[in-house]
Amino acid sequence: MIKYRAVLLITLFISLCASVPFSYASLGAGGVEWGTVPADTVSPWTLEFRGQLNGSQASFRNWEQGGVNTVALTASTNFNALYRRGNWGYNLDTRLVYGQAKVDDDFRKTEDEIKIRNSFRYFLEDDRWSVVGSVNFISQFDEGLDRSREFAVSKFMAPAYLTETIGISFSPTSSLSAEFGASARQTFVLTSDSTGAANVRTTFRERYGLRADQSVKNELGFSLLVRYDKEILENVRYIGSIETFSNASQRPDRSDFTFNNELIGRINNYLNTTFRFTMLYNEDVSKKLQLRQTFSVGLSVRFI
Repeated sequence: MIKYRAVLLITLFISLCASVPFSYASLGAGGVEWGTVPADTVSPWTLEFRGQLNGSQASFRNWEQGGVNTVALTASTNFNALYRRGNWGYNLDTRLVYGQAKVDDDFRKTEDEIKIRNSFRYFLEDDRWSVVGSVNFISQFDEGLDRSREFAVSKFMAPAYLTETIGISFSPTSSLSAEFGASARQTFVLTSDSTGAANVRTTFRERYGLRADQSVKNELGFSLLVRYDKEILENVRYIGSIETFSNASQRPDRSDFTFNNELIGRINNYLNTTFRFTMLYNEDVSKKLQLRQTFSVGLSVRFI
């Protein structure tokens, strides 16, 4: 359990120790609002850094109706760097999330995510359109266990996904953007360890659609990314995105997709409530639709 606590402490440190009083810049869809071309006397960089800490706790003693003592804590950071000079633009969007729950004397991972997005673009005469090239990385920090907690089902870089895309982007408003293009995707599983129950043992690599002797799988296809970010009510912000990858050698109805929804209600400048709902489909992992839902209350700080 020591390593689980260490990962959580590292993420907490990233979230909370960078409280330097930088100026805050509001960013739009997916953290991005390209806006007008800055003058030569204005910095072409716009930065945003957010840290969030959410938690919950329940304790019982002599409670006849029953109950389980629990403490849950989730730390997350979002860093966004935006560059715009003339027709050229660049955006770096990094999201780190890690959470642990203590159920009686047992520690369990609740959330674990590493997402790094890089996009380079050239704006056309109509500023809503641009040619875009992107490199995106997704993985997790820590080991994840199955529901019975008998065996590991994920680790750092097992799996991890790297996707490169060249295509076209359209942003009709600062709240909405869409990107479509040709993509190459690599699936990494950098361990040959076994996983699964004793009667159905397999390897991590086979679990994620690779051969047992293969650490990287390459795929070519097409991707679509649509993002929406808007304050839909006073102090209520909705952030949604759908991202798909279609392997050129497979039928379109077998496309992988991730549908993320986040509803943030601001209580004051530091406290908010967050509801997250995610739908994920990847046939290499499971033929069933994967769902995740979380609701939390916590501290949110904008450092930049």
